[in-house]
Amino acid sequence: NGSINFEEFIQGVRDPLSERRQQLVCMAFKVLDKNGNGIVDAADIATCYDATKHPDVIAGRKSSEEVLAEFLDTFDVGGVHDGKVTLDEFINYYTNIGAN
Repeated sequence: NGSINFEEFIQGVRDPLSERRQQLVCMAFKVLDKNGNGIVDAADIATCYDATKHPDVIAGRKSSEEVLAEFLDTFDVGGVHDGKVTLDEFINYYTNIGAN
């Protein structure tokens, strides 16, 4: 339709990750992807992130499941918001951080 949204704009003007940084991001993803299926989900994150220590969980404002879901949602940049993070979404997230 001749227009672009904000996400498309950012992807068009940002610098790509350096090779070294992309390697680090891929290594981090592999650590999180506990079963090696190429997708990080709440079960994967729960094995290495103790959401019960999150301030909102401690204060009773959120459940640990809500905190985990929000954490995963931060990586769903330029992808489907489905509570699952692919390697491409993970790389996209860290590329966007470098664009800030």
